[in-house]
Amino acid sequence: MGLSATTLLHQAYLDMAEREGPAFPDRARFMGYAARVMRGLIIDHARNRQAQKRGGLFEITSLTTDVLENPVDHLELERIGEALDQLSKTEPSLAEIVDLKFFCGFSFLEISAMRAVSERTVQRNWEKARIYLHRNLRGSTSL
Repeated sequence: MGLSATTLLHQAYLDMAEREGPAFPDRARFMGYAARVMRGLIIDHARNRQAQKRGGLFEITSLTTDVLENPVDHLELERIGEALDQLSKTEPSLAEIVDLKFFCGFSFLEISAMRAVSERTVQRNWEKARIYLHRNLRGSTSL
């Protein structure tokens, strides 16, 4: 079973609609939250897909599969998710850029407009986050 972009967006909307509490104070916080929801959905989908390959429940669907058609290492995605959770504790803005870029597919220009910073600032922060994640995934957590 694949995960189409439409399905991903619909599921993210449903998850956000169930959210308790006050409305989002601004667009940037909404987009950050939406990116985290989408990251979780993608990682959960990869994990469930792997479980199905190992004899889990089968699900019949007629959805198109234009996203995640290539084999995905679900363990690697989980490790990336955990590393992003750690990064968000120390540098939440860097983790949010990764979520927006990697899991949502926004360009540096779009992210810079959302965050009201220069495109170059977003690119520098993207590189910082990539270095952190690379080191974290290889066993070193220092920035």
